[in-house]
Amino acid sequence: MLLKDLLQIPALRHSRIAAGFSGLNRNVHSVNMMDAPDIAQYLRPQELLLTTAYAVKDQPELLKELVIQMADAGCSGLAIKTKRFLEEIPEAVIETANALQFPLLELSMDYSLGEIINDALSSILQNKTAELTYAMETHHTFFNLILNGEGLSEIVEKLSQLIAAPVVILGPKLELAGLSLSNKPDLKRLNHFLAGKQAGKLPLVGGLHRVSSSEGSGNDVIIMLQPIPTYQRQGYIAAFPSDESRQRLQTLALEQAANVLGFEMLKTQAVKDRTRQFKIQFFTELVQGEIHSEQEIIHRGKQYGLFPGESMLCMLCGREGDERQTQGRNDQGAMEKKAREIDDLYRDLNKQLQSLKTDYVLFTLKDKFVLLLHAKQWIGAEAEGKLRLAAQMTNMAEAISAANGAQLNFGISSPFSKLLDIPKAFKQASDAYKLGHSHNKAGFVQFYHTKELVDLLKLIPVDDLQEFVRDTFEDWSSIEESEQLEWRRTLSVFYDNHCHIGETAKQLYIHRNTVLYRLNRIEQLTGAQVRNPADSLRIRMALQIKEMLM
Repeated sequence: MLLKDLLQIPALRHSRIAAGFSGLNRNVHSVNMMDAPDIAQYLRPQELLLTTAYAVKDQPELLKELVIQMADAGCSGLAIKTKRFLEEIPEAVIETANALQFPLLELSMDYSLGEIINDALSSILQNKTAELTYAMETHHTFFNLILNGEGLSEIVEKLSQLIAAPVVILGPKLELAGLSLSNKPDLKRLNHFLAGKQAGKLPLVGGLHRVSSSEGSGNDVIIMLQPIPTYQRQGYIAAFPSDESRQRLQTLALEQAANVLGFEMLKTQAVKDRTRQFKIQFFTELVQGEIHSEQEIIHRGKQYGLFPGESMLCMLCGREGDERQTQGRNDQGAMEKKAREIDDLYRDLNKQLQSLKTDYVLFTLKDKFVLLLHAKQWIGAEAEGKLRLAAQMTNMAEAISAANGAQLNFGISSPFSKLLDIPKAFKQASDAYKLGHSHNKAGFVQFYHTKELVDLLKLIPVDDLQEFVRDTFEDWSSIEESEQLEWRRTLSVFYDNHCHIGETAKQLYIHRNTVLYRLNRIEQLTGAQVRNPADSLRIRMALQIKEMLM
């Protein structure tokens, strides 16, 4: 209980407050009595010390040191019975107590220290009993709401009524999750307070906070914050009390509400997770081609918003860097962190997709996101439509990156209209996504197109490609590198001109006999025939690979 309330009991009612008036709001959890000058090392926070000052009667300067030690220890106050061993409290002690805002009491002669201790402890116990009873009744009130099937809004309204103050529920990302409607809160002040914390990168802790007006009007608002315990990142209850005298009871009500809200939020999240698992299972079967009837797709997919469309696209979306994460990070903490990041991205992506103003279905597949999008507005003029869609995806990725630092990549399939074509479209989106990565792009929007020779070659391991080039040009090893470069260029131009000697010489600005000489030397060294279809195919591929690897 508060020291100022404890002073209302009969044994302390006639005590004089000698110093530290501003510290009377300190909590008192216990009462102790001093019988030795080294009592300071045995004191605990929120403890009131009673004394006759007998232990320091010959050294009153020790009293000043005791006040300093008690203030540092977080004690509630010091109560001295004067006129026995200490005639009056020294002025230096009073000045020190005032400077430290530490309550210093002068006890009356009407009660003994034993009577004062008994009355004080009895009052503290009664206060604790009343608080415990209030906490239990409050907990039962909230828990009964849950048992009766009530949800978040009913709990918030009941809490607002109990503490006679507006209430706001904040989610894990400090987003608004609920508020009391009958007693509306000052959201402007709350946002001002949260913005200040985020700007200073300060942790959000529970307790009492005084918030000044964002307009500088000087009217402070009190915000009580209570963390909501869950196994994931916690949310908060924010209350706006107007009467500080009921702070302790309001805190108890917030604690009980937080426990019940934590249970309700866990229950709600479990239902969402279960529903989402069914959704993921269905779409995993769909993209893997395990569902062979369009009627079954429509029947099972309608609850997720999946319907046939004239033109649809499949997109595969992933975070930059996920493919390059090192192995050995399968510890529980890292997996839980990654799962939370995926959930956050899913919510952010879902929110951004609403701005497209078209029907879509979004679901997760391991650490990727798959989007099925009705895309008629982008398919009409194909080239222009692709540019507009790519721009919108890029803007969306930039907005998400600004919010949580994640850089997204997109692989987009060719248009399709039949739901049975979703597995094919998903493979196209996957191929486009891999192609974007193979070109070492970052933050890309890659559309699917039929693979060129270079794209196919990039699917082969680099070591195998290098070995193919070495085997092809192995017999050239004795030739100087500058001459090898001329020979490779001659072959490349020769094949580009369909083996026409005259056109090759003209394009290289050399005599046709020089072209013939080089080709003859290559055939003599390698044993290959440059005009032979099989040999020419191998040489051309080796030239293409060498250029690609440079």
